[in-house]
Amino acid sequence: MMNASDDWKTVLTVMSEAFSTGDNPRGEDLLWSALDAGAPWDVATSTVARALSARLAAERQDKVGTPAPA
Repeated sequence: MMNASDDWKTVLTVMSEAFSTGDNPRGEDLLWSALDAGAPWDVATSTVARALSARLAAERQDKVGTPAPA
């Protein structure tokens, strides 16, 4: 049996994937959906922050490239 938090947890997972891939408009829509479904504000916004941080880190790594083997 699913509980109410399963709905917003699923939305947060999809939202995180959207932000991580750079689909910010979709991520923003999903953020509001998660909040409407009952996700706590601090959980939702920290999920956004982690996804965006991961995206920025990946972009920086792509610009710098991987270090040469020692």
